[in-house]
Amino acid sequence: MDPLSLLIGFIIGLIAATMAIEFGMRKPIESTFKSTARLTYMWSLSEIKNPRLVAEYLDEMMIPKNAKVVFKECSDTKVLEDVSARKNEDIRANFVLGDERALLILGPVREGQMGVWIIDPFILKKLESEFERLWSKGEEL
Repeated sequence: MDPLSLLIGFIIGLIAATMAIEFGMRKPIESTFKSTARLTYMWSLSEIKNPRLVAEYLDEMMIPKNAKVVFKECSDTKVLEDVSARKNEDIRANFVLGDERALLILGPVREGQMGVWIIDPFILKKLESEFERLWSKGEEL
């Protein structure tokens, strides 16, 4: 009976030790999740390096002189006098691309509108290719 008890105790101890090591090595879900997006209400085009703006409807706002703008409709084209701008009827989204991040604008393009900052490289590449497609097919002003 003693060898059988010894064997059962050894197996139970081995299982318990394995489970303890497994649970000890796990990281909490919060520490493994790296956030690549952040919700914001406070943003400005002037804080984005080399902004490239895609807008369904462009309202009156300050646009930096180094910006490239592709729009579907614009309330006043005077805001586009000093920037590179093109008109494209295929636009279905509002976003601003910078060198290292993008801002998805949730609503009309105007400062103070809710937006989501994105730093995910995969999404940035997709948005860059979408901007280039819309820019190349747009008509110059």
